[in-house]
Amino acid sequence: MSLPCQITGPPSAPTILFLHGGGVSGWMWEPVVRRLSNRYRCIVPDLPGHGRLAHGCFSFADAVAGAAELVRTEAAGGPVHVVGLSLGGQTALHLIAAYPHLVNRAVVSGTLTRSLPGIGPYRALIRLTFPLARLEWMIRLNARQLGIPPAYQAQFRSDTLQSTAAGLEAVIAENMSFRLPEALATSPVPLLALVGGPELGLLRACARDLARAMPNARAYLVPGAGHTWCLHDPDLFARVVAAHAADEPLPQELVQL
Repeated sequence: MSLPCQITGPPSAPTILFLHGGGVSGWMWEPVVRRLSNRYRCIVPDLPGHGRLAHGCFSFADAVAGAAELVRTEAAGGPVHVVGLSLGGQTALHLIAAYPHLVNRAVVSGTLTRSLPGIGPYRALIRLTFPLARLEWMIRLNARQLGIPPAYQAQFRSDTLQSTAAGLEAVIAENMSFRLPEALATSPVPLLALVGGPELGLLRACARDLARAMPNARAYLVPGAGHTWCLHDPDLFARVVAAHAADEPLPQELVQL
């Protein structure tokens, strides 16, 4: 599957592939990309079932195939740095497992690495309540709960109104059934697993899981950072990405787990 994308930055610079979370699209990386595109070539796709592909349904297989195609066609075959948030982090892990030669270094944040029970009832609940999600007051409520800043709520509203019940079900099913690919146990890719201080304790445990599962992975807490902290503190997020990409010391704000 071909993924529509936005590309900025010098063509000869090192490339970073940004993979967004569920329920949003590539716009969520705009403030981070703005801070990095003077020294990195930034590729920001919409994943299947999101943004310009909202008419379809998400699957890790399609997302990974599309991401790999972008690396081959837009980054001279790589390897590239990969940054993923939440569902995008899970996609990044599948990409590393399936195509390790395409990935140089990686950063994932707020990424669930354990499968969760109750997918069936949750999908039924989505079908039942989906019409409510398109009401203006519910869109505003969901934006607040996800930590979407006012400057980006128009984009969030647009994504919500383009979404489908089947598409949302597919995202939830893939996210909740995710398991760490076995190939990660021997992956040489240096990976940074991040979790915000206020995020669920489960996500903190998942970051530690990654640090134990991959030979070159480290886990860090970002104090005060919520799930979508790339939108709230893009300066720090960009500094973390740049430091890891260059194999330099990480910002002092991070706390190792």
